[in-house]
Amino acid sequence: MLTRRGFIRAGAAAAALTPVVGFPAVVKRRNANELLSHACIGTGNMARADLNGLRSHRDIHITALCDVDANYLAAAKKICPDARVYRNAFEMFEKEGAAIDSVNVSTPDHTHAQYVLEALRRGLNVYGQKPLCHDLEDCRRIEALANEKQAVTQMGTQIASWECDRKTVAALRSGRIGEVRRVWLFSTRRGEPGPAHFAWPVKEDPVPATLDWKTWLGPVAYRPYTNAVYHPGAWRKWRAFGTSWLGDLALHLMSPVWMGLNLGTTEPESVVAEVSDDDWTDEQRREYWPSMSHLVWTFPGVKASGGKPFTMEWCDGFGHVGFRLEPKFLPPAFLEDVAARTPLGRLPAQGRVIEGTEGWLLSTHYDVTPYFVMKDGRPAPSAPGVDSVPSHWHEFVNCCLQGGTPQSSFGWTARMTGTGLMGNAAQLTPGVVRRWDSQKGVLV
Repeated sequence: MLTRRGFIRAGAAAAALTPVVGFPAVVKRRNANELLSHACIGTGNMARADLNGLRSHRDIHITALCDVDANYLAAAKKICPDARVYRNAFEMFEKEGAAIDSVNVSTPDHTHAQYVLEALRRGLNVYGQKPLCHDLEDCRRIEALANEKQAVTQMGTQIASWECDRKTVAALRSGRIGEVRRVWLFSTRRGEPGPAHFAWPVKEDPVPATLDWKTWLGPVAYRPYTNAVYHPGAWRKWRAFGTSWLGDLALHLMSPVWMGLNLGTTEPESVVAEVSDDDWTDEQRREYWPSMSHLVWTFPGVKASGGKPFTMEWCDGFGHVGFRLEPKFLPPAFLEDVAARTPLGRLPAQGRVIEGTEGWLLSTHYDVTPYFVMKDGRPAPSAPGVDSVPSHWHEFVNCCLQGGTPQSSFGWTARMTGTGLMGNAAQLTPGVVRRWDSQKGVLV
């Protein structure tokens, strides 16, 4: 007899052999003993959104909850009262491994890889928050292991299931702007909390009784705890723990471009970075990601570019700057002229512009409709329509239960994550063109 877990594993194996077009159909209601048994690693902030998104599916059971913060864990326990609770994910894997089918990893960036890889080693299906890992060398390990285990995987770019991103994908695939030549991604925001979180020098405070600080640090060398500086939400600015705004918003903005251009496992050939000269000490510069960055990746020719190389650029942090703002940290000025020809009237605070041989496509973060601007002055066509689909979380659950490949599987999102992390590595050597050795999987 095919058991529930066997059914799930068999579905995942079949999905690895058969390309899936579109989204899987929504599963029918199952009996209580046939629900997907799921464990959550992380339960606060974005992890709470993942927990709620997953548990809203009618065919999932939250079997276990894990968090290093007892306050977050207690709050999650109230909404999942029959879930078993843990403070250490590796202990949870040992005790729950035979009872769970899937996990989500929704922790700070520096601990993603250790939990994602452990779950995959155990043959579990994984929903992994972006970025999939903190260190570039882990991207291919995750991709390879997910493929070896034939696991159902989904990276947490949840907006990929929203109408705005799906219309951007459809618009790019329509070919209406011709062969792609340049891509710009930009955000006026900085991926950091306020300056109060970065008072220097960092002092040592007692570790709260509710926080397992050593487990929070995970693979990072021990350092003293400081109130409000690392946990709960200020870790992104620190090189040791976060991946800058590249590891968050840039991957959101990049995702529909990657899908729309059908880049798959394509990787950049090179990357170069410029970073702001912040008013910091040398030690602070070693600890923090810069406030502003401008990155340029060069990609090899692909079908969407007519076989010709194209570039992708990222600009961030250029809003509300308290010191001299150099033009090199801004999107090109002519993009404002392009945006002026759309109903938006100007560039949004966060978005993307893709230039083709026949026109431009402007797409904002969250807004529903992407806009075309044609180079020959023709009236702009409207964006293609898209069908309704399940949420990103529900799509993952559906594929776990019945087979299929989620649209943001690790099979390609690991390569996209690697592109972002190449940008972070390039920030350490501003102005130097870093080349990607695809054979060795290293940046030189």
